[in-house]
Amino acid sequence: MKQLIFKGFARRFSLSLLLWAMGISSVAAQEKIPDKKPNIVFIMADDLGLTDINSFDPLKRTFYETPNIDRLAAEGMKFLNAYTNAANCSPTRAALVSGQYYPHQPIYHVGDSGPGAMIPAENAHALPTEKITEAKMLRQGGYHTALIGKWHVGDPPSYGPEQQGYDHNIGGYGAGNPGSWEGGYFKPNNNPHIADAREGEYLTDYLTRKAIAYIDDHRGGPFYLNLSYYTPHSPFQAPEELVEKYDRKEGDRGHSHSAYAAMIETLDRNVGKILDALEKWDLTRNTVVIFYSDNGGRGGYGFLGHGEANITDNAPLKGGKGTFYEGGIRVPLIIRWPGVVAPGSTSREPVISVDFYPTYLELAGLDTPRNYPLDGLSLVPLLEDPEASLKRDHLYWHFPGYPNNAWRTTPVSVIRSGPWKLLKFYETSDLQLYNLQEDIGEEHDLADSRPQQRDKLKRQLEEWLEKTEAPLPQWP
Repeated sequence: MKQLIFKGFARRFSLSLLLWAMGISSVAAQEKIPDKKPNIVFIMADDLGLTDINSFDPLKRTFYETPNIDRLAAEGMKFLNAYTNAANCSPTRAALVSGQYYPHQPIYHVGDSGPGAMIPAENAHALPTEKITEAKMLRQGGYHTALIGKWHVGDPPSYGPEQQGYDHNIGGYGAGNPGSWEGGYFKPNNNPHIADAREGEYLTDYLTRKAIAYIDDHRGGPFYLNLSYYTPHSPFQAPEELVEKYDRKEGDRGHSHSAYAAMIETLDRNVGKILDALEKWDLTRNTVVIFYSDNGGRGGYGFLGHGEANITDNAPLKGGKGTFYEGGIRVPLIIRWPGVVAPGSTSREPVISVDFYPTYLELAGLDTPRNYPLDGLSLVPLLEDPEASLKRDHLYWHFPGYPNNAWRTTPVSVIRSGPWKLLKFYETSDLQLYNLQEDIGEEHDLADSRPQQRDKLKRQLEEWLEKTEAPLPQWP
């Protein structure tokens, strides 16, 4: 079948010829790009900010403790310009699964839009099952697929993980967060897809226990595990002894919430357990491990007059979850692939959620599905060379509604092009322009002083909106 052509073979063959011509053994080339299809373990946190991970925090704060995730970064590649497709969870997850921007897929918000002055565009509550998801493609390519944890792009039995290509589903239900379950993190039994949690078992520990059992059972591979933790999303609950530990610890420049810090430490411990499980079965070398977050952290709201809503602090980034400033959409991303990714390497190339789908296809040696457009680009060239460029001109965001906390943003569309970022707000017709290379904190709006750059990006953004037939908010 054409879809099962292993594109990696062509890459390895070309590389082998080049090395042969240079007098270098082709064995080295084969060691660089493995012949065997790698397992894929995708680990996603929920509402975890960029600077919540020690190795990503340029301010070097010490309140949070993330040694295992930092170890993963030391063994793999850090992406310093990694973005989510949205400033909240559902549209990011829909983009990951479908490989498509909103509006190519119909979810831009969690549930219904909040109230506001304009009439928001209609938002879908579930990802249509006619979408050819990444799990469907990987399953066609011989992978066993599992979703363990948060789903939030449609309810079973019509729109759940098993309807979207996952062979195995634990915890994947439409309910968005543990706060909608009786008991929150300590009683996850109210979710119909979590039926065997132990009495008092912490949700993050439970999901890890099930993920390790899955790895044990499918160690022959290849497998794709989407491990989507709920933490550190509210409610802010963690094991009591850990909360007390952080109660005794002095906060550090906006990092001071004890329960939140305890949730991050529990997340970190469980990431370590997953890495240990791979090592136990000698799967480390042939497993691509990805660590990511679905949007920015809940903090940075002081400039909006809502500093009381801060749980963490995303500084030096501006804003947080629900805003389309960097604190709301720039997140930690780590990819480890021993033998291909240089340990401790760093990429500064801007990447986004829709890039994972084509990356998976290249890892698995699969062609793009026919008559199904993918909006992202494979990250494999960056994994092989952290200085490489994807040669992509623009990244886009479109949010034609209001968040549930309506003060976080009004309807907005965004474009990033090189170091430049333009935000177009629909209520006020306001345009904001920032040079992120010089001003990562988005403190200096250059819209008036750089009118040519402003107008160029505005035109490119509007051309994209027109081309994609993006729904726009309307005045009553």
